[in-house]
Amino acid sequence: MSAAIDELLEESLVSLRFEKQLTVSEWADEHRMLSSRASSEPGPWRTDRTPYLRGIMDALSASDPIQRVVFMKGAQLGATECGSNWLGYVVDHAPGPLLAVQPTVELSKRLSKQRLQTMIEETPRLREKIASSRSRDSGNTLFSKEFPGGMMLLTGANSAVGLRSTPCRYIFLDEIDAFPSDVEGEGDPCSLAERRSTTFARRKIFMASTPTIKDYSRIETEFLLSDQRRYHVPCPNCGVMDWLKWSQLKFEEGKPSTVKYECEHCKQKFTESNKTQLLSDGQWIATAEGDGKTAGFHLSSLYSPLGWKSWEEICEDFLKSKHD
Repeated sequence: MSAAIDELLEESLVSLRFEKQLTVSEWADEHRMLSSRASSEPGPWRTDRTPYLRGIMDALSASDPIQRVVFMKGAQLGATECGSNWLGYVVDHAPGPLLAVQPTVELSKRLSKQRLQTMIEETPRLREKIASSRSRDSGNTLFSKEFPGGMMLLTGANSAVGLRSTPCRYIFLDEIDAFPSDVEGEGDPCSLAERRSTTFARRKIFMASTPTIKDYSRIETEFLLSDQRRYHVPCPNCGVMDWLKWSQLKFEEGKPSTVKYECEHCKQKFTESNKTQLLSDGQWIATAEGDGKTAGFHLSSLYSPLGWKSWEEICEDFLKSKHD
């Protein structure tokens, strides 16, 4: 009898482990593999490399009540992989109908070929769920990928047909500032896409983009309607938490290599060598009330990890373009 009870308990524990709810960052740390074909740092995904992405990914998790996630971002921050992690999480851990929208159909095709197919091939959990595109009747095509419990549809913001068909629980709108203002006379592509999720009580909409022209930027408008979260890091000198601003980068005239960051509070300067620790100790802090359903995240390239976009490069770019 004792052996039978032990066996039953073991089966129950296995079942509980199987049903464990993961966040997107936990799923990525456990399962995501980066390929040398699509990443400069191939191998297992490590959220600790870009700790600021943890809050964004976890807001996209099935367990988080937030419905809309807005990410206004700079370059070289890992945002593309953040979006890919969410797509992989949906396929493997929280299946449902999903729509991924790029600015054009051609860019959607490129995402499918260069990013998604590589991620599927390199990540065993996804390879189990989505059959090879070379298999007959695999359900894996350029614009449609079937998996148990759901389907991923890919389209461009310039295609009205792709934006207004099947209802979807998950909507990924990437680089929305490059979307057309009107698609084939049917209105704003973001609104068209979002309408496809209205019948789902636990929907998730992810909007991401680099901003373009101030006051005309879609992503800026969406961010200002959110709770406006900013990633605060502690000054290594006085310890006060604040978010990094371009105005606080200081360098000798014409010498970007001398750049340092000046703390607004203690006026002491520190170098970029502190960045790894700063990012690790940072936290997202909301700076507005918002509507309770939309989480907005703002992140400039000043946060790009060591080895990616440096403060010196940012200052060089500024000097090259400031008179343009």
